[in-house]
Amino acid sequence: MRKFAWLPKRVSSGRVVWLSSYYEYKTPYDYSTGRPPLFDQFFVYTETPKEKTFRLLKESVTHNRNVWNDPKLAKEDKC
Repeated sequence: MRKFAWLPKRVSSGRVVWLSSYYEYKTPYDYSTGRPPLFDQFFVYTETPKEKTFRLLKESVTHNRNVWNDPKLAKEDKC
């Protein structure tokens, strides 16, 4: 959800945004561990528009990666 910071707001990366837009997301689980939150219903994280653009580009590159060039695959997996 896109929001506007009328007052100083600290985003998840530690930066402070003020008089600019930012994005706030609520997720039912932690992306890194896959666990649900202990004390609240959602994890809330925020990011600036530049951080969102970088994250989306990074995810698209990871998602569209050519698996056959992956060095972790064994030779028998490539055939």
